Amino acid sequence: GYSSAASDVYKRQEWKIIWCKILLEVLMGDKLKIKHTRMTFDEWNRSIVKKNVYLSEDEEKRYGLIHIEKVKEKQVWGFLDGRPVVADDGFQWLVIVPKYKNYVITMYMDQNRKTILWYIDMIDGQGTDEDGVCFYNDLFLDLIILDSGEIVEDDRDELDMALAQGVISKEQYTRVNETALYLKERLRINSNWILDYCQETMIKIEKEISEDKCKVYS
Repeated sequence: GYSSAASDVYKRQEWKIIWCKILLEVLMGDKLKIKHTRMTFDEWNRSIVKKNVYLSEDEEKRYGLIHIEKVKEKQVWGFLDGRPVVADDGFQWLVIVPKYKNYVITMYMDQNRKTILWYIDMIDGQGTDEDGVCFYNDLFLDLIILDSGEIVEDDRDELDMALAQGVISKEQYTRVNETALYLKERLRINSNWILDYCQETMIKIEKEISEDKCKVYS
């Protein structure tokens, strides 16, 4: 009984410390913004010299294939075990935006089409910009699924900060967490569903590319 009570007190104190840190950052730091992300991944243009982007959609989803021809230097995610390379010459990214869900899946592949990892953005809203490029509103929290099957949460601190700063509502915060839990549970029940879903979409978009049915951007 005593150890359980002590544990509860410790947890409460731990959360107080976390929220004090967040409050300090809210008062002293820059305000976060919900990111308007386009499927052409324009924010990568500093490190990617040349790429071709193929976009398409059907009744259930928007999807795209980014073929990276040339990078200034390969991009390594050092915060993950194994320090995976996610962008290099010849790499491909498959992006899937389900129309009636609150997440986006990106499958990163190397020059040999081997899957490196999956990156799932939690989102709130999607659409098409005036130039025809699909966009989505990125709500900070992400899940990274490694080839080993391990699931890593990323940017949880930014999600908490966004709530504290009033950038997102309590409803959005709750929805993001519910979506992340749903995805984790789905992967626990069937770890292959994300691979199967991506492979099916990959076959479809490659056929459309060969038939010149995709919108093409560079």
